[in-house]
Amino acid sequence: MQHLKRAVPFEELRDYLLEQTSLRDLAANYSQRTLQRDLPQIAERFGVTIGHDRRAGGYVIITADPLPEGYQRLLDAFELQEFLRLPTALSPFVQWESRRPLGTEWLQPLLRAVQLRRQVAFQYHKFWDEAPTARTVSPLLLKEFKGRWYLLAHDPARQGLRCFGLDRIRALESNTQSFESPADFAPDTYYAHSFGIIRPDHEPPAEIVLALEPTQGRYLKSFPLHSSQRVLVDTDAELLIQLTVYNTYDLLMELLSLGDQVQVLAPASLRMQVKQIHAAAVTGGPI
Repeated sequence: MQHLKRAVPFEELRDYLLEQTSLRDLAANYSQRTLQRDLPQIAERFGVTIGHDRRAGGYVIITADPLPEGYQRLLDAFELQEFLRLPTALSPFVQWESRRPLGTEWLQPLLRAVQLRRQVAFQYHKFWDEAPTARTVSPLLLKEFKGRWYLLAHDPARQGLRCFGLDRIRALESNTQSFESPADFAPDTYYAHSFGIIRPDHEPPAEIVLALEPTQGRYLKSFPLHSSQRVLVDTDAELLIQLTVYNTYDLLMELLSLGDQVQVLAPASLRMQVKQIHAAAVTGGPI
């Protein structure tokens, strides 16, 4: 890695914060001692090691590791954590969702373990089990879905990939045991056809065709359900979209949440499933 040639005085860094952030009062009170305290966290979170060069009279970048693809969403989560610690004096201007996901404190150590390929051990408590179980796994990927964070890992004891909700993890510990990723595992494509965190191993993705009311359609055009979303018909009367995704419980719940604003045109099995659920909800009978 190349070193930064010019040393930046602390005062210049502080002035940059004043220019870049709307929280000018906070930036103005940012001290050099606070910066020194934050440098280890900056190195861990952003892959940038900054040091102070007394002879040059400022701060220099010593190393800068490239961030992995998709890291920005993780940084957003870190920034949210910091945002929630802002002074209560700012609360009249900001309202956030009162339901906040649990387990975000595990993001940093898990990310570190993924990067270093080190196993982790923790207690995992499924919602339907009475007691937690001890797990030692090889962490492969962190994934966000609907505000919750999940860990995809290889579980040697169960000889397969498992997905863990961070909100159900307790007493996480990293160890020095290294691991190799499964030969057939590709992190950038593993969830390519998944809506949510479920990925069936023994069935191909389905071609899902949906018809939406024009208003609801605008929402889905501005915020697609999935990266595979493709517009088939777009008129004043209706919007037809196609998704290439696994037909899973996560997808079913999302479609049901749209109510009468969506019709499933294909596949026929999913169309019948949605129809039966809506009918059972009205009659109170079995699905």
